[in-house]
Amino acid sequence: MPLEHLENAPLIEAVFELRFPGEPVVLASLDRYYEGIRRDLPEVWVPNAQPGVAPALQPWEFKNKDGSRWIGVSINTFAAHVRDYKDYADFRSWALPLAESFCGAFQIKDLTRVGARYRNRILLLRTPGEPIPLARYLNISFELPALIDVSTMEDIHLQFATRRGDAQIVIVLHHVRESAGQPEGLVLDLDCGVVDNVSAARLGEHFDAVHTCTEDLFAALASEAYMRFMKGETV
Repeated sequence: MPLEHLENAPLIEAVFELRFPGEPVVLASLDRYYEGIRRDLPEVWVPNAQPGVAPALQPWEFKNKDGSRWIGVSINTFAAHVRDYKDYADFRSWALPLAESFCGAFQIKDLTRVGARYRNRILLLRTPGEPIPLARYLNISFELPALIDVSTMEDIHLQFATRRGDAQIVIVLHHVRESAGQPEGLVLDLDCGVVDNVSAARLGEHFDAVHTCTEDLFAALASEAYMRFMKGETV
């Protein structure tokens, strides 16, 4: 079910990501690659040092002027980020050429993963004192020992990882409280990546496959009532 057909879609960020064995040439020649994208992505963000994380593994980011689109590049990753998502055709037409030119510039042919990640922030509406009404929004249920009353749930932090054919799927769901002008919500992070038979020569094919995978996941996870809301129907 195409995300762009949902009037009230909760999507806040889409990412197209490549992973590959470490290539030192990426860092050694990053300046020459940047000259080709400087006009569209003029803002350069250098990562802060993180304890226990090698600097080469932390991405440099090249952003457009309003920060709505950017790419992150490290010694073994490339990621194209979009926050002003319009539709898949627009996302693909922007991110795919950047990924292909990146692979071409550094002669990257062997990939270990091609993935799409979609982060959704679901506005959570509930009366004071009401437990988180998870079933109102998502088709997710689980059983716990009788000692634990799920109906009184006050917080959620879940992560699931599974496989679907050649793809690895990671689903993360967590509750975020109202803060800094942002309303209370549920963040649903859907990540699907091809990890078997991956090829830089088939980036477009892989992109279509992982995008379809995440859309299928979202359509399956969204409750009937929430889907009607996203379509703009009165609920």
